[in-house]
Amino acid sequence: MTGACWLYCRREGVRVLWIGSVHTPGATGDVYACGPCLVDIDRIVRAQSHDRDTTDGRAARPTRSAQPARLALPAHAPPAGGPGMMACEHRRTENRAGKTFCRSCERQLYL
Repeated sequence: MTGACWLYCRREGVRVLWIGSVHTPGATGDVYACGPCLVDIDRIVRAQSHDRDTTDGRAARPTRSAQPARLALPAHAPPAGGPGMMACEHRRTENRAGKTFCRSCERQLYL
């Protein structure tokens, strides 16, 4: 469907996929994400899983800090104030050896 991405890019009028619900103290809502943001979430989750698997069989413990953690902007996000810089929406894809790639930016997509 077309709508607003709730994740990193916050773009509107892009193709998005429902990824789940979010519950806050005051409300519940549906979360939608675009393809590029889903690719970045997948990369982050895979890296976390890899780190967890390589800690001698022990689960990595998250550390607490006084400030909330901030996620870095995804690689596809346009630089702030960059004129004419648009994020790739991965509209045209191709299959290579059983994997999906974007024809425009050549990134592998994990769908």
